[in-house]
Amino acid sequence: ELKAHGLNMTDYLLLMTLQLSETGTRLISSLARNLLVHATTATLATDRLEQRYMLARSPPPTDRRATCVTITELGRETANNATRALTAIDFGMTGSTAKDVAQLRAALKAMRQSAGDA
Repeated sequence: ELKAHGLNMTDYLLLMTLQLSETGTRLISSLARNLLVHATTATLATDRLEQRYMLARSPPPTDRRATCVTITELGRETANNATRALTAIDFGMTGSTAKDVAQLRAALKAMRQSAGDA
């Protein structure tokens, strides 16, 4: 489903993280930490999405060495469309039992806690 929208999982999660943030803007380093990916991976995803006008880069006011990214209206539309498509297929979890989902949730929670993000 994500491929139909020209996205991979990292791109989608990056867009959703920005969309769900208060301002729609985050540092690339913060995105990498939140998504549990290497900073290079977050930068490459940012490059892809910026080329497609889904993100805009800007310098943060306090650190010239860092880079902020902000989701654009096209990025919001794409994320919303992809989310609707994923919802239609139960996010690929069709056939999963409540126990399966609970186990997955527990594993993800443990990973986020070990990364200091929960």
